Amino acid sequence: MPPAFTGTPQQQLAQMRALESNDRRADLFVNSFINGTEWKDEVKSLEKMSQITKSDVIAWAEKYLRNDNYAIVYKRQGEDKDVIKVTAPKITPIKSNRDMQSTFLAEITGTEVDPIEPVFVDYEKSLSKFNVNGLDVLYVHNKLNDLTDLTYQFNIGKQNDPALELAVGYLEYLGTPTRSAEEIAQEMYQLACSFNISIRNVFTSIDIEGLSENIPAAMEIVEDLIYNAVPDEEILESLKEDLLKEREDSKLSQDMCFSALQQYMFFGPDYIKKTTLTDKQISELTSEDLLLEIRGSMDCAHEVSYYGPASKSQVEDLLRQNHRIAEELKPLEKVMPKVVETPTSEVYLVQYDAKQIYYLQYSNKGEGLDVANDPYIKLYNEYFGGGMNCIVFQEMREARGLAYSAAARLLEPEYKDDSYKYFAFIATQNDKMKTAIEAFDEIINDMPESEAAFNIAKEALMTSIRTQRITGRNILSSYRNTRELGLTEHRSKKIYEVLPSLTLEDIKATQDKWVEGRTYHYGILGDIKDLDTKYLSTLGPVTTLTLEEIFGY
Repeated sequence: MPPAFTGTPQQQLAQMRALESNDRRADLFVNSFINGTEWKDEVKSLEKMSQITKSDVIAWAEKYLRNDNYAIVYKRQGEDKDVIKVTAPKITPIKSNRDMQSTFLAEITGTEVDPIEPVFVDYEKSLSKFNVNGLDVLYVHNKLNDLTDLTYQFNIGKQNDPALELAVGYLEYLGTPTRSAEEIAQEMYQLACSFNISIRNVFTSIDIEGLSENIPAAMEIVEDLIYNAVPDEEILESLKEDLLKEREDSKLSQDMCFSALQQYMFFGPDYIKKTTLTDKQISELTSEDLLLEIRGSMDCAHEVSYYGPASKSQVEDLLRQNHRIAEELKPLEKVMPKVVETPTSEVYLVQYDAKQIYYLQYSNKGEGLDVANDPYIKLYNEYFGGGMNCIVFQEMREARGLAYSAAARLLEPEYKDDSYKYFAFIATQNDKMKTAIEAFDEIINDMPESEAAFNIAKEALMTSIRTQRITGRNILSSYRNTRELGLTEHRSKKIYEVLPSLTLEDIKATQDKWVEGRTYHYGILGDIKDLDTKYLSTLGPVTTLTLEEIFGY
């Protein structure tokens, strides 16, 4: 039986969230088993916690948080000149044995169990749509608990205005004429509610969540802050300094540099400039500029998503009474970013002082979405690049000892006018670059075939679909993602219907059709002096990019 909802509002909120998903519920059972606790005690944990007094906490702290049972760690800044560079060890490749399996695996796979039947989401039955004062509303009824998620989503993002991200960061530190920033945080805590404003490339969302009974009060606090925030120039200047320092620190991280290189290759230099503020632009931004960014968005057309226990009529009343809606909403048309196509091979090289390179190859032929391809591409990705049992992992890491991390897959379109893209990644030692690229080229264009590995991949994908459950608030995000592709039905059902009939030959045919013979843009982040640039020039024209070019600042 589930625990009773007792304790403070925040404790209730945490418990409800924990019990919403099968994963979290299973975790509770597992942790109880591992810790050797009785389940009846776990059920009553919040009840016991609600009975703890301030005196109890003080007594516990005095008993355990003493001045004789802790360690102090000092961190020294600067470069350690005495660091000894370890020579890269020689790795003995492992002979591939894809068609073999252990006795244990054979026993597991041979065990007969009743298969879990798949359940496919039906948007027509699970989701309702209606209009309130010119706003489109997506509604999913929460029959499980008293939690509510309310979202305002606007078709404006960093692509439209890169200052939005800074504006949102600034807003978090401000108060209003009637509430300080600290008081806003305290009130939201007492209500067991929270809010978040997130900025993506093409949309902005304002999310308010918490106990259903307190959502109206939370809406009032959030919208009061948006419309009536009091500027604080000292906070703004500090925020600008932090942002500029954070941007420079990003250039010291190989992961962040590689992410910037990937964005540059996918979307091109114009997109980077369009979505990135220069240091000068940041310095010149004023409080008025930033607060108008937020307030102005509220007067634009937006979509409301609701997941909670209230009825549709109650949600209509909630929005009419608590959500400020302009008499005339400004229309906003979502403009999706254009992804770079790769008709010819090119090489992009970025200097980064490290003994390991990050390498990617990217291909886009402009092929648009066709859901008839779904079963074949899904299974190809699972077989070739899906996990530790996939071809890429076994070949690049285990069989050839070329990398700790390697991945490759055919990326599917994310929106209606998007295209399929092929992506391969490897992190390897500088002196292994040529060998790694050639090995990738070999397995991509002449895919190794293993019936055993194929069967494992096929069963893994079938099991994933069987056990997948799109429920609750996830119905809303799933619907929006499906709608972005111009579709009305979730794609899993048709994939599941076709999968049983697919063979290794079908996957080989998919590889021949979609992968073999592509032209690529190659991106390499590493120490150029250690790299064979003459070899790289055989792949295509080499362009050396600066960190300023890939980051946009």
